[in-house]
Amino acid sequence: MPPTILSGPLMVLVAVLFLVGWKVGSQTQWRWFWAGAAIWTVGVALKFACALLLNTPVLAGLKSLLPHPGYVGLGALYIGLLTGIFEIGVTLAAGRKWPSLARDANRAVAVGVGAGAFEAILLGFASLAGVLVAMSNLPGSEQMRQGLAAATATTPFVWLAGWVERTIAILCHTSSRTLVLFSVAKRRGAFFWYGFLLMTLLDGVAGFAYLSGAVTSISLWWIELAIAPFALASVLIIGWCLRHWPSPTQTGGEAHGDVLAPSDACEDQ
Repeated sequence: MPPTILSGPLMVLVAVLFLVGWKVGSQTQWRWFWAGAAIWTVGVALKFACALLLNTPVLAGLKSLLPHPGYVGLGALYIGLLTGIFEIGVTLAAGRKWPSLARDANRAVAVGVGAGAFEAILLGFASLAGVLVAMSNLPGSEQMRQGLAAATATTPFVWLAGWVERTIAILCHTSSRTLVLFSVAKRRGAFFWYGFLLMTLLDGVAGFAYLSGAVTSISLWWIELAIAPFALASVLIIGWCLRHWPSPTQTGGEAHGDVLAPSDACEDQ
């Protein structure tokens, strides 16, 4: 059994550890994690719909009009903005529609963990399926075997790269969404833009690696190193938000008729 088959299960494992860890540590109800997964699903669906319509003409236009460095730079920014506009934008819309999402810090972090963990679980199963197909004799398996061989040749311990990437991504999903919900709780738009900027830059780096060809020509560990500062910043952001979250009385309490939290009298008991 090749070590690469462990990549997908490790991605799922890190997601489960984040979910269970925050659930046990904060005693937050599972529905807030599911709310985060739902917000992620809506945001990604809208992002992919837009990408299907615009990616080819936008990227082709940039490539034809600009020298290669300009194409890579602006193309990466475009890819990052898709994430900021749709994933973070949908989080803001949900926070305004259902203010209970931003009622306290533990709940807001659970929303972010739910979003990042749900993505990691889906990607983990997709990665495992890809390796299994590569090990089979099914149509298309040869191309997948060649891709895995190329990744193994350029990246030592490539089977660990997905685990590290998902750890970074979950932290960034959590911090950015926590910032957005903090902006709802505090009624200060600047914090939304901090979360927007974080996810835009994070996916911009990924877009740069893809458009420049670095993702297939250099060790993936260099790309993980490039996004590692976002994870460190995310840990600091989450800690700061936990310490400075306003009380429910400061935020005006729950919105009337909020279907996500009809009664806080028995909340988290």
